[in-house]
Amino acid sequence: MLEFKDLSVVVAITYLAQAVIGITLFIVFKYFGKLYKQHFLRLWANGWIFFAVSMIAFFFLTSGFADLPANHPLGMLISWTSIAFSYAHIVLLIMGAHELLRGVNIGQKKIISWVAAISILSVLLVFAFSQTPSYSSYRYFTRVGLRYGVTAISFISIGIILLREKRNGIGYILLCVSILLFGLMQSYYFYIVFSFVIGNPKPFPALFGIVDLVLMSGIGMGMLIGLLEDERARLNKANKEMDSFLYSTSHDLRAPIASILGLVNLAKIELQDETSLKYFGMVENRVLKMDMVIGDILQLARSTKADLKFERIDFQKLLQDVITDVKFNRGAKAIELHYTADASHVLQSDYNQLKIILGNLISNAVKYHHVEQDSPYIAVRFSNLHSEIVLEVEDNGTGIAKEHQEKIFNMFYRASTQSEGTGLGLYIVNEAVNKLHGTVVVKSEKNKGTTFTVRLPKVSLQ
Repeated sequence: MLEFKDLSVVVAITYLAQAVIGITLFIVFKYFGKLYKQHFLRLWANGWIFFAVSMIAFFFLTSGFADLPANHPLGMLISWTSIAFSYAHIVLLIMGAHELLRGVNIGQKKIISWVAAISILSVLLVFAFSQTPSYSSYRYFTRVGLRYGVTAISFISIGIILLREKRNGIGYILLCVSILLFGLMQSYYFYIVFSFVIGNPKPFPALFGIVDLVLMSGIGMGMLIGLLEDERARLNKANKEMDSFLYSTSHDLRAPIASILGLVNLAKIELQDETSLKYFGMVENRVLKMDMVIGDILQLARSTKADLKFERIDFQKLLQDVITDVKFNRGAKAIELHYTADASHVLQSDYNQLKIILGNLISNAVKYHHVEQDSPYIAVRFSNLHSEIVLEVEDNGTGIAKEHQEKIFNMFYRASTQSEGTGLGLYIVNEAVNKLHGTVVVKSEKNKGTTFTVRLPKVSLQ
């Protein structure tokens, strides 16, 4: 333990270290206050820069200016700075906590009036007992002890109030606990100063100030983690709302499109005029194109919203279900499917996600094929390796130019202006593969064919 009279060097160093952390917290809170446009963060940022200035003032008081007379103008100015900026830090911290809990910004005039009142009060505290050297213990209590006491009450109160809010998140809990413990440490320092004043001095702990540094770091880290947790929660909420919007909107739009297609078909039966039939045929093509886009968006929404359900899947049956869905696509009948059935082609995965992956890859292979060439084909291969399942879909169709291959998994990207697709198919494939924690790569050569390789980690149902 350190005796009171031996603390000057240790105290000076810890005050300077706390000033550095105060500046760091000012930068952190200022940045996030501007980023998230949160006024309470700006208040706390200003509070921590006041804290840093007060610690620098205390550093000077306990080092080079420690031997100045109690009524020396320079010493009194530094004392006023240390006291005024300490109390300003406390007030701004309380105001920021009030804004955080109530969601109402405190006006600029109110902040200025409080700071002015603190400045006047600090002048009175500095002049108290300054003209009587024999009252050094009372002067020390007025300038230092009261600061510890007010800081302790303020931090403990704020910590308790914040904890009572019962908000979730590691960052918020770390922030509250660090504030509360910091207040408790300040109350302990107040007890030591008070004991000195009443003539029963208690020794300061050997780690004086070190615990404060740790707790201040905890306050900054807690706020930073809390902000990141809040941002993640907001993004998750926005994503869910967007998924729901896409799903409901796409689903609702398909009904009027079906009605339009029905009316077009009726008109084509009733009308005999070639020009009218031509225009209705164009309308039908555009409506079908719109239906294709909405169908892809609906498929993406379903894939995103659905929870994974891992089960035992017979790959041959899955492939047959996919072929049933695409066999009526234009040109599908002219393409030969190459697949060697095997009873061992079984995997544990999510059926719907796999069907989305395989269905889009085979549908794309049909869509971009040279059906007029000799022996057009689509080859599907299944490989059961040691730690992964490998699925390959190969075709000898139009292929993909090298400059487009890195972009084909982007949303709405189409490698050709003549493409009839929506630009969503491969994006949906990539999203589904990512959801299964797998990878998908493409190998292609223009006018020679394309091979998509999907690698999925093995999953155990045990």
